[in-house]
Amino acid sequence: MGLQKEFEYALEALESIDFSKPNTERVPVFETTIRYLGGMLGAYDISGGKYPILLEKADQLGELLFRAFNTANGIPVPYYFWRHKEDKKLQGETNVLIAQIGSLSLEFTRLAQLTGKKKYFDGISRITDYLDQAQNHTLIPGLWPWTVDTTGPSFPSATFTLGAWADSLYEYLPKEHILLGGKRDQYLRMYNTALAPASEYHFFKPKTPGDQDILFTGKVEASSGSPVLSTEVQHLGCFVGGMVGLGARINDSPSELAMAIRLSDSCYWAYTNTASGIMPEIFYIDQCPAEGSCTWTDEEKTGLGKQYGFTRVDDSTYQLRPEAIESIFIMWRITGDPEWMEKGWRMWQPIANHTRTAIANARLGDVTSESPKQEDSMESFWLAETLKYFYLLFSEPGTVSLDEFVLNTEAHPFRQQDHLLT
Repeated sequence: MGLQKEFEYALEALESIDFSKPNTERVPVFETTIRYLGGMLGAYDISGGKYPILLEKADQLGELLFRAFNTANGIPVPYYFWRHKEDKKLQGETNVLIAQIGSLSLEFTRLAQLTGKKKYFDGISRITDYLDQAQNHTLIPGLWPWTVDTTGPSFPSATFTLGAWADSLYEYLPKEHILLGGKRDQYLRMYNTALAPASEYHFFKPKTPGDQDILFTGKVEASSGSPVLSTEVQHLGCFVGGMVGLGARINDSPSELAMAIRLSDSCYWAYTNTASGIMPEIFYIDQCPAEGSCTWTDEEKTGLGKQYGFTRVDDSTYQLRPEAIESIFIMWRITGDPEWMEKGWRMWQPIANHTRTAIANARLGDVTSESPKQEDSMESFWLAETLKYFYLLFSEPGTVSLDEFVLNTEAHPFRQQDHLLT
């Protein structure tokens, strides 16, 4: 992008930071791993390893974070109080979000590859082994619930989702397979095992004006025995289309690719279906019946941009999230169909028009309004992910090629086929 001077300023600032002594008592392990550790590793890889300070500081932070793994079973605590005595074991906790333990693999694997410190990979491998052993013994075999009791570990919860609290656990399964050079079958096997029940219980065709051939992902409760779908659609769940697309590419599966297209198209349709042209954070929509007709019959309510089809909008905000454009970008790169670029452009125009401020971009209060009000908030993922995916969508396919890089859940690019573990 030609921002070499700004990059060098950032490197100068990085040299002054001591990640072994944070300026806060409590370190959120998951968020720090995907954003800070992932960011430095991605910057090191995308710059061709020319700036050793990036890897030096990533390792310094990795050493701090790895102290959170000092529990009886090796599963890290979700929040690490870093002044804790290192020789004293940390205690496991109940009701830990499953993503907090299941979404560390890419970053610590890449750190192990680049530093040669295999302990990082061994640490996340223990977590993976626990998830692997439990996968077919939860209330929905093949899937993990959204919380975990890390004292065991055990997985007693009856709530299952591909959205908030669980999303990146599933996202990292095919990506870790790629980062490891396809030399281990564990992560791909776990992904394929999860895809079958996910498609059976989470994926559903909605009842929509125009009878769209699309699939959304919903939340599932299994407390009463048979899994029961709640047709709650989260913007966070829009990554699933891209995930299934990557899995289809690995598996060379036309049927999985067709599924990925329908999943990616659903969130694109949700963007076009609001007055602002932007998808809400959370909404509900009716599921088509398993048998019989699913034809939209209300002829007076068929036009796009009026929220027709949504039965309820629980959160009408737009938080500058990247998941929908992430899937659009991945589908463009793996199919080469320029229609995905067109869809991305149609999404970009209202986002840019409604969120732009004099100095940056702002979260929106109500996207069901033609003129949503801006709110004084801009999450870091707007820069790290959303803008990056839009930029890459309209760049040459060789720019951050998916044949050369794996993007973590904050879109930081890790180089493939490099320093593979033996």
